[in-house]
Amino acid sequence: LDLPIPEVVATFITSRLRLRPSAGRLHQLHQDLHPLFEARTRIVKMSFSSRRRNYLLTPHRRDGLIEWMKSMLSHSFVLDCLEDTGPDTFTHFEVLIDEHRRLEKEGSVRPSRLKQLVPTVGTFHTRLPLRHAFQVYNDKHLLTKRKHIQISFNEIRHILNLAQVIAMRYPEGCLERSPKADENFSQDLENDDEIEEGNIAAGQLKGPKMITFDGDQTLYTDGSNFDSNPRLANYLYLLLRHGVSVAVVTAAGYEYNVEKYEFRLSGLLEYFKSKKLTQEECERFYLFGGECNYLLHLGADFKLHPVKETGRGGWMTATKYIRDSPANWGETELKTLLDSAYDAVAESVEDQNIRGKIIRKKRSVGLVPAGGATIPREALDETVLRCQTKLSALNSGAGLNLPFCAFNGGSDVWVDVGNKRVAVEVLSSYLGIDPHEILHIGDQFLNTGNDFAARAVCPCIWITSPEETTYILKTILRLAGISFQLDNEMEASAILAGKPVDFDEMERRTKAVKDMDVYTGEVKK
Repeated sequence: LDLPIPEVVATFITSRLRLRPSAGRLHQLHQDLHPLFEARTRIVKMSFSSRRRNYLLTPHRRDGLIEWMKSMLSHSFVLDCLEDTGPDTFTHFEVLIDEHRRLEKEGSVRPSRLKQLVPTVGTFHTRLPLRHAFQVYNDKHLLTKRKHIQISFNEIRHILNLAQVIAMRYPEGCLERSPKADENFSQDLENDDEIEEGNIAAGQLKGPKMITFDGDQTLYTDGSNFDSNPRLANYLYLLLRHGVSVAVVTAAGYEYNVEKYEFRLSGLLEYFKSKKLTQEECERFYLFGGECNYLLHLGADFKLHPVKETGRGGWMTATKYIRDSPANWGETELKTLLDSAYDAVAESVEDQNIRGKIIRKKRSVGLVPAGGATIPREALDETVLRCQTKLSALNSGAGLNLPFCAFNGGSDVWVDVGNKRVAVEVLSSYLGIDPHEILHIGDQFLNTGNDFAARAVCPCIWITSPEETTYILKTILRLAGISFQLDNEMEASAILAGKPVDFDEMERRTKAVKDMDVYTGEVKK
């Protein structure tokens, strides 16, 4: 057993064949087998790497609805008739979703057919024109022409995203079903002609009234800052200018240390300043830190300011009637939740021998890599699921009367008091916007992610990168009749590249957050 694997196999082969090779021949056999095992090792490593990228291989990283839709479409693909039956299959999905929504609205105890087929299916806040979305997507990507690769998980995700964007633009029943309508809609969506800003008056955008965004991997890459995406910056500016409220709902919890949030959004705020947004337009921009704990808004000085919590006009006072509002959280329950979360994380670190550091903040507990190590994805997921199980089992299995969110951040794990469902509910109430007119965009919609809870209260878009976020916003603006201009994008590129630079403002933020640890918000020494 102490021999290298090729030598073990060589010895086994010679003994089974009853050979008596000389020492030289046996050594040569070892040498001949060695490249084969090296190749096998590379294949195993490659397979493991592929598995790490493919979250579909583990049950807790699957989405039941998309998996079911994919299985329904596989029959048409195998029979080579997806081009003929694909649109009708998506129509059938629409029918099942409509029935599911109707029964939920009626409060029926009878489960819908969709609920019986997909027990984990959640709430649909709008009707989804899936047939239209499929035909538009297929016109561009020609899924039905493929002979060897069937429609994928991500392609169905894109179609669902497109259907949700269409539904936000066209209220129920306003989108005609016909081949001609499909053709006109597709042309409108893909039209790249420039549309002058003046053609659409401010406040007239047809679509969502508010869009909330996750931070990491949605507006900027994980652990980075918003400083290199001029097109996305321009789209966000256009949304604000045309009456859409924008809120960044992030797990990053630096309490009310505004400079630390500004540092993460420095390029975007600089672009807003260069475009001279009015005070009214600035006040449409919000940031909710720590999931739903710290609310800030953009002032006319293009700096973030805390929103008053209590008293007349305070956001906590105004939302106290919401059961899970932070205004109703007791200190004893907060301590119990954070203590239990800390114990669960510490136990997981010990059991799995994780090279990580546990951080405790005012409203969260985190596990982050230590000493330049990387925590394996499986260890992160295990820690998340342990925390979810332990916290749900408190109070004799009833759980605490506090919302919480335990999630895998990609390289770390956090357990936050509160979640994005509460954030959307608070923003909806405080700003007087119907939840069905709010669109949440994020990348963590599996049950180990922190965007998952938002599904319960508003329509959602599931993206995987800032590039996908950019495309979604482009689609929303296109359907509303608003387009970015080339000179705007060039201007945004120059600003994000540092030209022009407000050196006083840059020095202020740099002093406040020099070498900031994005996990803790602390300044590295």
